[in-house]
Amino acid sequence: MNKLFIFLLFGFIVQAGAQNASALQLADSLYALGNYNQAILHYKTAGNSATVYNKLAKAYEAAGNTSEALTYYKKSLGLNHKATITAYHYAKLLTEAGRLEAADSLFNTLIEANPNNANFVYELGQVKEKRNDSTAINSYNFAYALDSSHLNTLYKLARHHTVKRNFSSALKFIDQGLAIDSKSNRFITLRALVAFYYKNYHEAVKNFELLLAANQSNEQLHENLAISYAQTNQFEKAIEQYTILINDYNDKIPSYHFNLAKAYQAIRYFDKAIRHTEIAIVLQDVTLEREYLQLANIYKKQGNSKLVFEMMGKAVAENPESEILQYQRAIAADNYFKDRQSIIDFYEGYLNKFGDNASYSDLAKQRISDLKKEIHFEKD
Repeated sequence: MNKLFIFLLFGFIVQAGAQNASALQLADSLYALGNYNQAILHYKTAGNSATVYNKLAKAYEAAGNTSEALTYYKKSLGLNHKATITAYHYAKLLTEAGRLEAADSLFNTLIEANPNNANFVYELGQVKEKRNDSTAINSYNFAYALDSSHLNTLYKLARHHTVKRNFSSALKFIDQGLAIDSKSNRFITLRALVAFYYKNYHEAVKNFELLLAANQSNEQLHENLAISYAQTNQFEKAIEQYTILINDYNDKIPSYHFNLAKAYQAIRYFDKAIRHTEIAIVLQDVTLEREYLQLANIYKKQGNSKLVFEMMGKAVAENPESEILQYQRAIAADNYFKDRQSIIDFYEGYLNKFGDNASYSDLAKQRISDLKKEIHFEKD
């Protein structure tokens, strides 16, 4: 009787094992085809083992059910706590789910068991960065010491030093990254930014253009490229970039219109320069001294002394304590008015406000003297 029982029990175990293996094989096929929910149903009939729980965790993760995925990763590790790959995926998912304290603890455990694994140290740095822990950079430095070719670590170090304006250190890591992957957009972006911050605008242009050629496009890229073009006197190209910024991103940014106006002014498209300066003025609710000065400069190039004087008056109204603006308004009056006494009034107004020791007092006094002589000779 006992032998019969053992025989039947063995047969049941063999049959159950065969059924589990069949369910596991079918579930694996469904998972491979992306049919995750059906795969989950069959995994659940394949028994209770660390392997099955691990597969369930991966299927739930692929299906977007993070909470269930975490549950099954934890179950799998409960049955096989030495499964390094399972622990790694579990820690990664904990990070993505925002369970940072648990992720930090698990990555530290992984590092203790695998002290030469640079990627585990890098991932710990990621967790610390998300926790706003300033020691994240120590993890990245340690990961780099373990593996100086780890691209993600190189990028983190390059970005850190770029943000901190440690440009020589940033370039070291950027160059290493590009030596491994010469077409990496993220490293090219950092190289462009370093050149831009260094005010090496020709180099910045070269790298920003590489990003455009790689179909990279974002507002900051176009703005930095527009500035770089203007700084290298490529005004037509600057106009193209500011036009993209206004049309495709935000037409309510005053600086886009103002800088576009400056580019148009540089190539003597004065009507467009005036229009975009006026738009910049309308969009702002702060002092507009700079914009009125730009309009005055454009009108001066057009030979319109009346509008130059009017714009200088508006600039002075925005900043009445500016000595140079008051003096420039007197010059604008000098160029516009025919009546010499009216011109004298502006120069005397400047002297009355800023005194005999003002920066332009000698010039103002000399001009007043000359004008009075002209009036005197006219009377004679």
